[in-house]
Amino acid sequence: ETTLLDSVRALVDLEYVARKERTARTRLKLSGMPQSKRLEDFDLSWLKGGLPRERFEELKSLAFVERKENVLLLGPSGVGKTHVLLGLGQKACLSGYTAYYLSCRDAIETLLRAKEQKRLKKKLSWLRRPHVLLLDEVGYEPLTAEQAHVFFQLVNTRYETGSIVMTSNKPFSKWAELMSDEAVATAMLDRLLHHALVYSLKGDSYRMRDRLRVGAVGFD
Repeated sequence: ETTLLDSVRALVDLEYVARKERTARTRLKLSGMPQSKRLEDFDLSWLKGGLPRERFEELKSLAFVERKENVLLLGPSGVGKTHVLLGLGQKACLSGYTAYYLSCRDAIETLLRAKEQKRLKKKLSWLRRPHVLLLDEVGYEPLTAEQAHVFFQLVNTRYETGSIVMTSNKPFSKWAELMSDEAVATAMLDRLLHHALVYSLKGDSYRMRDRLRVGAVGFD
């Protein structure tokens, strides 16, 4: 027989779940992520190396967020780096953490605009707040000295205060060339790699997978 106390507990539990779902949706909405991606939908079997299942499961646990570690996803275009980045962001939001997404280009434009307006320190302070900062597409365009410097300031601001999940198509050996300044590149990598999980994804284009399966892409 259901008692009044049981009914009250059930209502409280329902309200808690509903509130939790609402706040998770709000975190997702405020994250700036361009699309929804789930880690569960990522096909590990398509990769030819760089992310074994046990390390993928470690990532999915989000233990790196509590440890304020960075996650660096390296590899050529199309292997699924952004899917994993967005999937981690989505899981973080659903698990009670805050996440914020920026492409490398948008991050730099935002910081340079703030610098022009004498608000760089305030913007960096704001970007320090999320538990997870998602930085996508680092290395797709070379940076000027000024761009590299503000990007370094962003990395430095979050050093040991919160996680960065970053995707890049450039190996670390190319970062001096990418940043136009070896000293800035070295200092940035020093902070990024001090507490970091690094995954070098290998494989054919993940985006071509479904087209190849249905024969939409032919090879003569």
